[in-house]
Amino acid sequence: MRRRDAVRLIPLTIAGISGAASRGSFGETPVNRHMPSRKPLSERYLEKVREMLVRIRETQSENLLEASYAIARTVMNGQTCWYSWDMGHSVLADIYAGRNGVPEIFTPGYYHAKAREGDLLLASLWDGLSAFIEGHGFESQAGQPENIEPPDVRNKGVFIVGAPAPWGLDAKGPELIIYYSAKHRIRPSADIWIETNVTKLGAVLSVPGMGAPVGPVSGIVGMVTFWMMVADACRILARNGLSVPVRGDDPVPAGENVPRVSLHAPLMDDYFERVMNQIEMIGAELGCVRQAAVMAVDTVLAGGKVYCYSGNRNALAYESQTRRGGLSLTRGIYDENGKLSVFGKDFRGESHDLAIMGISQPDNKTDLLHLDTFRKCGMKVVSMGPMTRDTVIPDGRTVPKEADLHIGRMCDTYGLFAVPGFERRICPTSGALLNQVFWATCMEIVDEIMRRTGNVPGVYLTGAVTGGIEHLNRVNTIYEERGY
Repeated sequence: MRRRDAVRLIPLTIAGISGAASRGSFGETPVNRHMPSRKPLSERYLEKVREMLVRIRETQSENLLEASYAIARTVMNGQTCWYSWDMGHSVLADIYAGRNGVPEIFTPGYYHAKAREGDLLLASLWDGLSAFIEGHGFESQAGQPENIEPPDVRNKGVFIVGAPAPWGLDAKGPELIIYYSAKHRIRPSADIWIETNVTKLGAVLSVPGMGAPVGPVSGIVGMVTFWMMVADACRILARNGLSVPVRGDDPVPAGENVPRVSLHAPLMDDYFERVMNQIEMIGAELGCVRQAAVMAVDTVLAGGKVYCYSGNRNALAYESQTRRGGLSLTRGIYDENGKLSVFGKDFRGESHDLAIMGISQPDNKTDLLHLDTFRKCGMKVVSMGPMTRDTVIPDGRTVPKEADLHIGRMCDTYGLFAVPGFERRICPTSGALLNQVFWATCMEIVDEIMRRTGNVPGVYLTGAVTGGIEHLNRVNTIYEERGY
């Protein structure tokens, strides 16, 4: 490790130690003496994720690189790259409008009538199936005839890069899928297949009494594999003298001192190593993660609500809302034309509520506007995400400066790679880190509730499988009665 890298890590380590030391500042936590001693769920979850990602890299790197060449070839030929890749509860969780570092390569969704021979479809979810069914007079639900098939994408000459997702028959597990929007297989038609080993239940930890596994992983798996492919697709384009526009407000890289990537060696390994190192650095902030969990449990035990905010509905707001493997006690909230929406309902915050703000920029004006809204309600605020722009804390107001607690010192607002010919750096890590910090916090919330009440919190099971909706209704009923 270079000396300057070691110096950068010192504040993170100190932050983690101080967070752990100050845990009691939010109130003493009674210990449930009947709970067996074991490794915290947050640490177990993060270990499981790292193991999955390492396995994907070791077994799927050739397929990922081949997919990068296919994406670049499609762009060079002037064709469309359609996109329906699982990034958690939304396929747009890390590439929404305005997101820093996103190259303008992909067209979200898939429209069979507009697709042409030579197009590419990057798909782990069949995003076009619901529209297809509705257009033929069917409802996307259980109980409909079994003979509904999506349009034949491959026979139209569309190149398919596929992977499993929990919402689909390609994922592993014996569970019976009953919803038609989840009754699709991509693998038999895929030209390239990326095996990630995600399951139909999509979560990796089992806690006795919960009735469903907790700790979703499809979001982080989807983000990391997506950015690995994008990194090399952009490198290949640049090597051929081409570029595409890049979203965000990253200053245009200029001057001889700007570090630019080599065009003659794969970039996906560099992205993988950087994001894995940053995920490991969550360990340096576990003290703060545990503080956030204590604040959340204090909130629900006092009768309050835990709102999970993101400016764009497809980011943390959607990831926290009735997510398979997620907690019933979190409720998503997002910006809708300058006002806060709780998925169609008006926001009514109270002083005993908590806001967890998932950010991708520390000084975003919309985020600061809603931070002020939370403060006017008397709410406490935890922020998660980057606190720097190009490793520098911005002057003036920022969400991390004004929140009661911030987690995310290991990541930055902007992308990692300055590719020759591209106007901005590409491939951010903040979305992946926000995902992991949030779920590590949720795992700590589970432990904290069990310590303080002896109960397990409600966790959602996917509605796509047999018994899923019944479980969802039962969990929601319990949530309405006790708040978790």
